[in-house]
Amino acid sequence: MASLFGRTAWFAALALAAVAAVGVQLDREGRRNFAVAQVVRDSVPPLLRSASLESLAHDAYDRGDLAAGMALSRDFIRRRPIPSEGLALLGFGQLQQGDQDAALRSVIMAGDRGWRDRFTQESLVMLGLQAQEWGIAAQRTVALWRVGVNDDRLKDMTADLLSQPQGVEAFAAQVGQEKYWANAFLPWAATAVAPPALTKVASTMARKGARVDCGALSPRTLALVRSGRAETAAILWRNLCANGRFTQPGAFAFREDTGDDAPIGPYDWQYPEAVGLDRTFTQGKNGVVLQYRNREPLRSVIAKRNALLGPGRYVAR
Repeated sequence: MASLFGRTAWFAALALAAVAAVGVQLDREGRRNFAVAQVVRDSVPPLLRSASLESLAHDAYDRGDLAAGMALSRDFIRRRPIPSEGLALLGFGQLQQGDQDAALRSVIMAGDRGWRDRFTQESLVMLGLQAQEWGIAAQRTVALWRVGVNDDRLKDMTADLLSQPQGVEAFAAQVGQEKYWANAFLPWAATAVAPPALTKVASTMARKGARVDCGALSPRTLALVRSGRAETAAILWRNLCANGRFTQPGAFAFREDTGDDAPIGPYDWQYPEAVGLDRTFTQGKNGVVLQYRNREPLRSVIAKRNALLGPGRYVAR
């Protein structure tokens, strides 16, 4: 009889361990999968719920249920006090509630723990913008660009930051020898950031040695000119790629110092390749002279460029 009870207790323990293992696994999956988090909420004992609370808190905030979101956030912190996500969720709720001081404390603590957690960093940016803590907002904005984030949400926050003089100064102070995100940031900034702010950021990048792929930036600046953003195209190219040889919008003289391998600036002459077309540059009395010979019967483009002319009457010869 005792043996029977022993075997029954053994199987019951195994079954309980199996249920607990399944519950823990579902809870982990529920952190990133809201459908699974709902299953955990409805069928897994409260003692086994922890990671899935993050997904449930996000859903509560998305639905506008601030009270539920904050309650779930606090429960998440009690069960998992070390990770940053719980504090970030609580800080988000406190910010929505209007308690900026408490939100700032929560989110700063979260930021110290979770440099790689995007929600935490975005929460810090939003909080920094609302509290006019420009240094915090700029630091976390640049950090998000550096890890490869460049979606509309980050762009909107960056535009808000760079719309304020203090935000521009703080952002420029965070820029260093950038390598990976400059070419994603700069063409967007040319269409979304005011010229004075763009000048400050671009000149700081140049001074601090940011690595810009001018070959990739070249067609973007040409397109900016054609879309009516000539000033911003000039700001980018003059500061970051011209190397002291910037062609002015109304200067039409030919130049031979822009070789075949040199990236084309927004107002540089371009010399399209064509079969049978030869070009040579010679120094004349009034500057560089372009001479050409076309050995083919078909017409070819000898040279082309963008130009920016003021109002008036012009004659092309």
